[in-house]
Amino acid sequence: MKKFIELIIGDLESKKEYKAFMKKVNSLPKDYAFVFKKIQKYMWNFGYGFGEEIINLYELFEASAAEGKHVLDVTGEDVAAFADELMSLSKLDGEESGIKLGEQVELKKEIESRVEQQVKIWTNKNK
Repeated sequence: MKKFIELIIGDLESKKEYKAFMKKVNSLPKDYAFVFKKIQKYMWNFGYGFGEEIINLYELFEASAAEGKHVLDVTGEDVAAFADELMSLSKLDGEESGIKLGEQVELKKEIESRVEQQVKIWTNKNK
């Protein structure tokens, strides 16, 4: 019976994880939660789901909010361009980009490094 229900409505465990994650998003300051949901919806239009790029965005927003930054100091005035940049940095689909599995790991490291560098830049700006 469980298999039949999951076939109809999807993986129940994934839904629980997603709901718990969205509770964390909703606990962000209101401006951060609002912008996060808009970026998430925008990214869904391009086939991005509940993946690592969304989790990384949450972690970036959580850290920036804890530092007292305004959300637009993080994303810039053009939030769609920020989302486009996130998506361009996270193209890890080997078929779409022609990247092999080993190169995906390197690309992932490069993305994480860029996010860390950007956080350092934002941190130094506000000192």
